[in-house]
Amino acid sequence: MELPAIDICKLEKAYDGIIAIDELSLSIPQGSILGLIGPNGAGKSTLLQTLMGILLPDRGDAFILGKSILDSGPDIRQQVGYVPDFPIMYPRFKVEEMFALAQRLYINWDENKCRGLCNYFKIPASKRVRTLSRGMKVRTALVLALSIRPRVLILDEPTAGLDPVARRAFLKAMIDEAAEGGTTVLYSSHNLNDLEQTADHIAVINQGKLLLTCSIDELKNSIHKSQVVFAADNPAEKVINFLPGLIEVSKQGKIYTFTASGDQQAFREALADLNPTIIEPVNLSLEDVFITYMKKEGYSYDYAI
Repeated sequence: MELPAIDICKLEKAYDGIIAIDELSLSIPQGSILGLIGPNGAGKSTLLQTLMGILLPDRGDAFILGKSILDSGPDIRQQVGYVPDFPIMYPRFKVEEMFALAQRLYINWDENKCRGLCNYFKIPASKRVRTLSRGMKVRTALVLALSIRPRVLILDEPTAGLDPVARRAFLKAMIDEAAEGGTTVLYSSHNLNDLEQTADHIAVINQGKLLLTCSIDELKNSIHKSQVVFAADNPAEKVINFLPGLIEVSKQGKIYTFTASGDQQAFREALADLNPTIIEPVNLSLEDVFITYMKKEGYSYDYAI
């Protein structure tokens, strides 16, 4: 049986008594792309920094490619690419000097891949790091991470600060790496549209706890919405509230909008028993589904993309 690329086991981390990661367990198969989502302060960056050894856990452990993060040696670090939300590089170095340094540090450095990615991302190799915009620093950090031929790629808000064209190029490079190189990707993002296009699975965390892990399709199929128009005699509110899996209902003029979870067919059949004149399904984005899921679970906050 193949070991998971990342295996997190009851990991805990607190700052000054405030819990950032709360007995979190999560297993990520090799070759998959998992998106980590949750509100600001949910513990996403803390989790990624702990996996990278930047922070030490208070309790629990995690394993990358079968090696514990508590005692993993340089052989594992050689196989893990990391792009933080604010890439840190030597500001006085030229970009080409950063690449030359990485070439000396990483045994699997692929110079041809580095040159190809530099052209792809239009990175000015002769410029000094301190002169680069945040978006260009992120692109440079991704080139560094991919050129080591990683088996695991960990990204923290990688598309923040990128313009739409650069973001699309970034996502394509990430998908290509997973598809062609079998690289496992774990990345956090507030951009659920990006996740919907790239991730196989998602993990939802809030207040340091893992709330849910499933495939994108499973999450999207778990929530459904319908717009309904009834005849002149509208159904009583007490009847509507007994619809199976109902999460919320709103009304604008004669149009009711129902949001529900669970068996979509059973819900539609229950609606049909109320003799509507029109029932129209509403397509939901991953963002719509996620916000509704969090409401269903009793978490009330404004989730801003």
